[in-house]
Amino acid sequence: MRSTKLPSWIERPLGFSPVSAPPHVFALSKGSLSYANVARDRHGLRIRAFRRAALPRDAFQHGPLGGPPRDAAAFKALVVDFLKNLPATVREASLVLPDAWLRVTFAESGDLPKGAAALDEVLRWKLRRQVPFRIDDLRIGAAEVAPIPGQEEPRRLLIGFAVEALLSQIEEAFAAGGVRLGQIANASLSLLPALQNSTSLGFTASVLVEEEGYTLIFARAGEALLHRYKGLTNTLPEEAQPAFIARDLRLTRNFLDEHFPGSTFERVFLLAAPESEPSWIDRLREGLAESAVPLDARFISGLRTDEPGLPPWRELAPMIGAALREVA
Repeated sequence: MRSTKLPSWIERPLGFSPVSAPPHVFALSKGSLSYANVARDRHGLRIRAFRRAALPRDAFQHGPLGGPPRDAAAFKALVVDFLKNLPATVREASLVLPDAWLRVTFAESGDLPKGAAALDEVLRWKLRRQVPFRIDDLRIGAAEVAPIPGQEEPRRLLIGFAVEALLSQIEEAFAAGGVRLGQIANASLSLLPALQNSTSLGFTASVLVEEEGYTLIFARAGEALLHRYKGLTNTLPEEAQPAFIARDLRLTRNFLDEHFPGSTFERVFLLAAPESEPSWIDRLREGLAESAVPLDARFISGLRTDEPGLPPWRELAPMIGAALREVA
């Protein structure tokens, strides 16, 4: 997102402003900690190194937005040990989190206050009207994005939020190992920069299926137009999920038809486990009336790697995108 209309202190903490990103990217989930070194030269992109460590079961507290580590000292020791065994010295890095932990929503707005405290208060007030979480416990970031046809207010904001205790303890663990985390973003928004070379100025849809739910993101020219995360764990019995997903996809498709009549998707990318790809391709064909293609290296322009043991592209592509976010 190439907006400079909001101050950097409110845009950058959650990865909503393009920044000069280092080549080092970490990805954290409730089950693993991963590292990728993504280099860029005149030949394109190269994965110089990839490492992964499994986390203990129930390493994080449970909650609708995730939760901090159950044992902060043990988590810090694990991170420090992981950093010591990397093939390169890391001082600054980006971090990719699951969409279940770092959520986003859109809000319309008129003129915004310039003062830090007043702007933060406005964003929290807007967020309080949209989400059922305790706002005082959250870290908030925002970016101004392009308005859509028919909106009532002149500005459109992309607001992100995550549990402050979770983020601060993660940051403290990395700091103990000598690493400063700059950009922190979720997987679906991190994905967009990795796909820009495979699309033009048309509409794209990306569906990221994670363990606890799925995200559908509509984008144009690399900027998110619509972002919908739907949690499935502990909310629906498994037999009811296909009908729920199909209905949700049809409702989401209506957004594009309403605001951009006659528009079609240049591509629909699917990031899901191989065993669930066929069922998701069928769901997307029914719900979006479009054919989806599983994401792989073909859609990440100029990518080269001789590093063995790389993870599936649904995990690696957001890390590549996080490394590509930089000021033009």
